[in-house]
Amino acid sequence: MTAGATYHHFEDKDALIAAVAEESFDLFRQSLEVAAKRNAASARDRSRNVGVAYVLWAVANPVRFRLMVGYGVQAHMTQGEVGASSVATYRVVRAVLIEGLKREREEKISNAEVLGWRSVVHGLAFLAIDGHLGPAGSSTKQTERIVREVLDALDARGTR
Repeated sequence: MTAGATYHHFEDKDALIAAVAEESFDLFRQSLEVAAKRNAASARDRSRNVGVAYVLWAVANPVRFRLMVGYGVQAHMTQGEVGASSVATYRVVRAVLIEGLKREREEKISNAEVLGWRSVVHGLAFLAIDGHLGPAGSSTKQTERIVREVLDALDARGTR
């Protein structure tokens, strides 16, 4: 395929990147939805499953993951399908987190708490794909173990 052939399908480089980002958000969201539907003993365990899936997807798809939050994509987040795919993915994560963080059925979970937990998992994803978690990037089991240990440690801190 020639470089020019790409422009028969996409207006420019940004449109190509936006299309890949949109597809990536859709694939990412599907992976998170599968994790959310897995049998779990509690909503908290379900949220951990989604956190693990978040990091594992990033490790398995580092270029897509970086593209989704990087170059040019942020400019397209408020428009078109990229924005819709991004928002739909965030809603999945947010809904699972809110249910998982509740200690009582009617408890209100703040935006700051959701952002904090999402930031932890997002940061772990980048640490893993950048090689800063040791063997995590090379082994699904190791990655899952590390993510669960971190989330358990943060949970334990919250109950003190």
